[in-house]
Amino acid sequence: MKRFWKINIFTGFLALFSGLLTTNANPGIRLRFTDKGLQLVDTVAIQLLNEKVKTATIPDISGDADTPVGHISYSLSSVHFNSLSIPSSTFKTNPGVGLTLQISNAQVSLSGNWHYRKDHWPHISDSGSFDLDASGLALSVSAKLGADSTGHPTIATSSCSSSVGDVNIHFHGGASWLYNLFDSYVAGKIKDTLQDKLCQEVSEVINNNAEKELSTFPVKKQIDRYALINYSLVSSPVFNESYLDVFIKGEFQSATDPKEAPFSPVSLPTDSESAKMAYVWLTDYVINTAGLVYQDAGFLNETVTPSMLPPNFSYPLNTSTFKLIIPKLYLMYPNRPMKLVAHSTLRPTVTTSSSGIALTMTGRVETYAQLENGSFVYTFTMGLNISANVKVAVRQSNVTGHVDSVKVKVSLIKSAIGDISINMKLLQFALDAFADQIIAKQLNKIGDVGFPLPVVDGVQLVNAEVTPGKGFNLIATDVKYSPGKSDATDNRPRGRNKIVIV
Repeated sequence: MKRFWKINIFTGFLALFSGLLTTNANPGIRLRFTDKGLQLVDTVAIQLLNEKVKTATIPDISGDADTPVGHISYSLSSVHFNSLSIPSSTFKTNPGVGLTLQISNAQVSLSGNWHYRKDHWPHISDSGSFDLDASGLALSVSAKLGADSTGHPTIATSSCSSSVGDVNIHFHGGASWLYNLFDSYVAGKIKDTLQDKLCQEVSEVINNNAEKELSTFPVKKQIDRYALINYSLVSSPVFNESYLDVFIKGEFQSATDPKEAPFSPVSLPTDSESAKMAYVWLTDYVINTAGLVYQDAGFLNETVTPSMLPPNFSYPLNTSTFKLIIPKLYLMYPNRPMKLVAHSTLRPTVTTSSSGIALTMTGRVETYAQLENGSFVYTFTMGLNISANVKVAVRQSNVTGHVDSVKVKVSLIKSAIGDISINMKLLQFALDAFADQIIAKQLNKIGDVGFPLPVVDGVQLVNAEVTPGKGFNLIATDVKYSPGKSDATDNRPRGRNKIVIV
């Protein structure tokens, strides 16, 4: 029986969706599962129950009774399920309680062996088999979801009740006529056993098996050698009449020295969105903590040399490219290769409003010319302020961002080749010409891959729609589940695949 209930509705629910994204106050991510989404869990769980019933058994039943041949002791053993039919079930949120599964009008077919022995001389004994059909089975079990001090999800049974309607039993072989004389008595014993065992097994699996599984939930997920995402729950889930809200930290942290960000998420609006199966409120906090981590790790800095540019790139990294833009540079170092040392000076930030998402990056670029002996000489430093509009989408289970156009504002910070302030206007014009080709392409290498939403194998987000709001993006999506299948691909940047501001 324990194996029969091992994959229960609540474990299934958490296996489907737990696998998600704490601040001291507001969450970085709010996740909502609606009753429409829970219908999927209900369907999948009932399928699992029907599969598991094939190997389920119930404990042996024994007793004694008065019969026309005297007082006998009997036992029913090797009781197993032949079939289970659940025509009606619901899996819904229960305000103030948690989640409630209700099954009604279920039918079950059982088979087993019988044995009896007369208590007095002559101690006649006999054995055979029996078939049992039970109808009108009903079960109502509720479980409360919570969060412990470490942000791990917790689960515990809060209530359970079950009932069995009609039971018909037929004995075969040996003195089966004897058992048939008091089949209603034996059927009553089986009914009581079924009712007790249903709640006992469901409660045991929820309180032990499911809780044990949840204790292994990874509250921190490694993204790459620079960063991890904190997936811990901020607080216990909240249950409404038609949906369940889960509050998740959703903070990028350093993989080597994780610590809290010096800023907090915005307060999310209160609403009752419930038309889709699931909703994700993704605050700017999530992306901005990613910017902070990669900024501190130096991931956004890079030295660019001629060999790193595409072979057919129209603007080779050579002083000849700057001949008309910065003539002094070419006159001092004619036709010499160059290198650019790019630094991000402020963490990248995104700001979302109802009109869209704005990305801002600030940095400086030191330029060097290569001499004939192979050494480099410093020439000048320019400051860059980069701004772009970003479109957020969901592909498979990844949140992605795509930049269509980029604006760059250039300024002179320092020069070793004389006053070239006037040349910055021409340089600005040149940067405007290829910003989309170079900077946008670099940004999209990362953005088009994105980062994963916390889902487990087999869960696919379909028909996702993204709507920007003040300080957040709302993802409204339906969910598809294919057991054992995962469409999420980990193509995140590692090592040399870096964001470079030039």
